[in-house]
Amino acid sequence: MFHSVRAQLTLWYCGVLAVILIAFSGISYVLIASQIRESTDESLADTSHEFTAAFSDRAAEESARDVFLDFRYSDREILVLSPAGEVIARSRTRALPSETMSTLRTMARLRGFFTIPGGEDEDGLRAFATPLTVLGKPYSAIVIRSLHEQTDRLENAARALFLGIPLALLIASVGGYLLARKSLAPVLEMSRKAQQIGADTLSERIIVRNEKDELGILAGTLNGLLSRLQDAFDSQRRFMADASHELRTPLSIMQGEADVTLARPHRTEDEYRSSLDIIQQAAKRLTRIVQNLFLLARSDAGSYPIDRSRFYLDEVVDSCLTSLRTIASSRDIEISFDKRTEVVMTGDEDLIHRMVLNLVENALKYSTAGGRVSVRLETDGSSNVITVSDTGPGIPLEEQDRIFDRFYRLDRARGAQRAAGYGGAGAGLGLPIARWIAEIHSGSVRLASSGAEGSTFIVALPVSHSS
Repeated sequence: MFHSVRAQLTLWYCGVLAVILIAFSGISYVLIASQIRESTDESLADTSHEFTAAFSDRAAEESARDVFLDFRYSDREILVLSPAGEVIARSRTRALPSETMSTLRTMARLRGFFTIPGGEDEDGLRAFATPLTVLGKPYSAIVIRSLHEQTDRLENAARALFLGIPLALLIASVGGYLLARKSLAPVLEMSRKAQQIGADTLSERIIVRNEKDELGILAGTLNGLLSRLQDAFDSQRRFMADASHELRTPLSIMQGEADVTLARPHRTEDEYRSSLDIIQQAAKRLTRIVQNLFLLARSDAGSYPIDRSRFYLDEVVDSCLTSLRTIASSRDIEISFDKRTEVVMTGDEDLIHRMVLNLVENALKYSTAGGRVSVRLETDGSSNVITVSDTGPGIPLEEQDRIFDRFYRLDRARGAQRAAGYGGAGAGLGLPIARWIAEIHSGSVRLASSGAEGSTFIVALPVSHSS
């Protein structure tokens, strides 16, 4: 039971409230007790002052009796003591205990307020002594009052507080539990809904009743998480489907060519060489796809080792272009390199080489015969910029946002130009890998422009990664 958030909130609420009530009750009791005592002392002092004033004005013995008749109270008594401590007049005739009289005689000489402890059945007395002069002789007037009424009032106040605190805690605990249960009901509803959502029902969402309160924010956060999970699952499904399709094509070619070759027992050497050449090309494509998939998988897991070193970026770009000039010549495509400056960069040289190679290969695939691929390297102060331009037919506007998606290919728009003379269609992984390599170097790859005159890609690598 106490593992429930509702129970814990109720316990915390009651605990805090108990501390507040106890502190408030203690302070209240002290203030009430102080006020009651002050009221008792003020009453005694007022009675004493009134009595001494009246007694001094009517000092004759007959007049003194009249004064006592005027100052008869049910809850207090007035005594007049001589300098020797003898009681010469009093407002009541009841006898006081000898211990009390002894204390009165002693305290009368001190003047002021004093308390006389009572016996076993008494609550004690509160007294006020004041000097009194009659016909030039000093006396003492003492007003005494039982503390029974004061004690009863304090006990009633304490009893009310002791009974009120548990009652208030009981009411607060029940009310707090009900409020906590009502407040946490949406959480239980979200929990039940989340338990019903699985891999096949990721399109469902948690109901948001109030977007501005904390529970609404929590529900929105969970819905956002579900959206990201759905996107990840959909991307994974597409990735697996596309990867299976890409792997199946070269495997089918290899299987089919092997079956055809083995169908006849005797073939010429040229026929075997032709078949092995086809199988080799398919194997190369398969190897490249597997390597790309492995690279992307490690990049997604964040486990790809980055081997940082200092190297010349312009030499890396020149090396990529040199390795592709033979392919470009075979398709009658000119490659030019405009190097504005030498750049010494810190990063993974192999990955940067692969990034540039992918971009230039992509430009060659989409360039027609007699076209041109231009590469420019420059520094604009904050970034080292590599610009790759081609003279292909351009990318349709509606497809430009998807060119960096994995396995996405523009087969309908530019498939014929790309396939001709360049080993067939690619797997659609070159641009995603290029973007990932730029991003792990704190840079970016973007499509700057694309139209009938060609496309231009720009790579920006921060100067902070170079010197």
